[in-house]
Amino acid sequence: MAGYRVPRPDRPDIVRGARHQTLLARLAGFALLWALVGLMGLLADRAIPRQHLPWKRLTLLDPVGAATRVKAARAGADPAACRAILKAGGVDYREVPARTSGFCALNDSLQLTAGLAPLQPDGAPMTCKQALAVVIWERQVVQTAAFAELDQAVVGIDHYGSYSCRRIYGQSEGPVSEHALANALDIAGFRLADGTTISVLDDWNDPGPRGRFLHQVRDGACRVFLTTLSPDYNAQHANHLHLDMGGWPKCA
Repeated sequence: MAGYRVPRPDRPDIVRGARHQTLLARLAGFALLWALVGLMGLLADRAIPRQHLPWKRLTLLDPVGAATRVKAARAGADPAACRAILKAGGVDYREVPARTSGFCALNDSLQLTAGLAPLQPDGAPMTCKQALAVVIWERQVVQTAAFAELDQAVVGIDHYGSYSCRRIYGQSEGPVSEHALANALDIAGFRLADGTTISVLDDWNDPGPRGRFLHQVRDGACRVFLTTLSPDYNAQHANHLHLDMGGWPKCA
């Protein structure tokens, strides 16, 4: 019927009682919801491996998981926590004095000296978060792929540099490269225990174990570093893997 309105109770106590019951029902619903969330979190904490849980402490013993990249970036934001993880994992390093030059800077930087396959040439300065990601990748991705595809260990990692005061692609203008902040490392190849060298430039398209190894280390890097660029990205990366912990998330 047009214009019809539901009559309101003429007793205020009934209205107050109804409102009170509604409020109690909502509170009970919220309490039940949070109880279910807490129960799910408890079950996840016990049933899901720690590498997949972002609230679990990062260690260098953990395989790479769904939360590794997030935990590495978070730990890297705390210089003391970052160094504590490296030390607990048996990684040695030396500090690099801070310095700034124009748009380039070395802050919170160090050089890895032991605890992973040596970087060649040595003395590559990196921010602690970049160094932490490099160690995780070397231990949990590179060595695993090397034994799976090549049946031996990687004993050296060749690179084209970490810190370089320049803009992206060395242009005179444009965005600053993560290399200008020591947040990146360009990997050229790998040296194996039997003296063999695996080259990104020469072996990327190899259909055999060399190529499979390189693609595995690239794919694994995408789960550790914020940005991973390979020969599949563009011609400028035909001879190296660009790995950084400072850019936008990208895997190519």
